[in-house]
Formats: sequence, structure tokens, C-alpha cells
Amino acid sequence: MSISVEEGGPDLALLSDPQVRDALSALMNESRLAARWGGLSPETRQVHQEILRTFLTEGAPPAASEFRAETLADLAARDLVHVRDREIALAYPFSARPTDFRVRLRGVTIHAICAVDALGTAAMAGTAAEVTCVCPICRTGVDITVASDGFAVDHASRPEARVWTGVKDVGTCAADSQCKTMRLFCGPEHLAAWRRSQPPSARGFDLSLTQGVQLGAAIFRPFMQSPHDRAAS
Repeated sequence: MSISVEEGGPDLALLSDPQVRDALSALMNESRLAARWGGLSPETRQVHQEILRTFLTEGAPPAASEFRAETLADLAARDLVHVRDREIALAYPFSARPTDFRVRLRGVTIHAICAVDALGTAAMAGTAAEVTCVCPICRTGVDITVASDGFAVDHASRPEARVWTGVKDVGTCAADSQCKTMRLFCGPEHLAAWRRSQPPSARGFDLSLTQGVQLGAAIFRPFMQSPHDRAAS
């Protein structure tokens, strides 16, 4: 991958598991990374981080009117932040509306866009997080505590849970495409049942909870890092 961590690219140093590396390469190929981070100005990145910081501290996005329309349009073209009905609707990994993926950290509850987004929030925020993901088959809530380092599982109510990371064309918005196939299942049986309902051509990776956390950490940890943070890590 030609986009470095300093530019916002995934933190490959966090990954030793070859299956997670393969999943990351499939999800975040070079063209997608270049479209997302290539040529991003420091000012625009600062706005992106400010939006994420507000989600982390308030559980909701700031008003879109606080930012220049051109800056928000650039972030939307990069599929980082999307404004809908004149409000910030999503800023990966967060959704302004309730989802099946809830994160609690520092007393704040936030909704994530998909399972991997939820599992990667602790690494991005630099603190432990309590994650609840709803199995799409039985609607059981699976509770996971992600360690403060952001890439280990401290506790899971269903240790056998599986994380499916679907691989498909992203288009202009991953939340409307790829993210819909990135789910957490209460166990392998319900993942298998869900996969039988999908087209035979559907591709993806079947990951454990720990693997899902590590994938999310590699993607999202760089989002909030400053140059000083990256130099010290």
C-alpha cells in the first residue's frame, strides 16, 4: 500500500495475523486508499478530526454549518464524511443515526456504521470501549470489551462470535455498499445461515472477534493521530 500511516493509511505494524492482513488488503486496496487520503490538505484533515472528536465527546456530530461547504464536499468525495439533509449523517466509523453497532467509551454512547467500525473505535480513541453488536439472524446483542490498547478483546459475552467482512465494490459511499456486509454474528452457525442467503458470488473473510478488533484498529487508529503521536508510536 503506497499511502503511509502518516497520510492516514492503515497501521500495518499492528498486524501479525496473515488472514487479517489479507482482509485489510482486500478492503482497502491502493486505489481506494489513494482516493481517500491522497493529497488531503492539513486543514481538511483537521476538520475531519474535529468532526470525529465531537462524535467521541458528545455521541453526535457537530453542525454541518460550522464548516466550509467546500471542505465537507472534499471529505464526501473522499468517502470520509457525508452530509445528508444539510446535516452530517456519517463520519467513518460513526453514524449520526442508531445502528446495530453501539460503542460506549468515557461515558459516551456512539453508533458505528458496521461491526469493524465499532471494534476499531477503541484504537482510534486511545481508550477501552464497550461494544455491543446485534446478530442479524437472532437479534441477540453480543457485548465485547475492547482493551485500552485498542487491539485486544478483554471480554466477550459470546466468545464464539464471528465477524464477517464482505468485499464488494464501494462506489461513492461504503456505508451504502460494503459496510452492509460487515456484520457480527453470535456464532458460526448464524454466520453460515446468513451466508446461505447471500449470492454465490459474494466474497469476504470470516474472522474471530480478536481478528475483527485488529482489523478495525489497523484501519482507524491513524484517523485521530497527530504527527507527534505517530512519531512517538
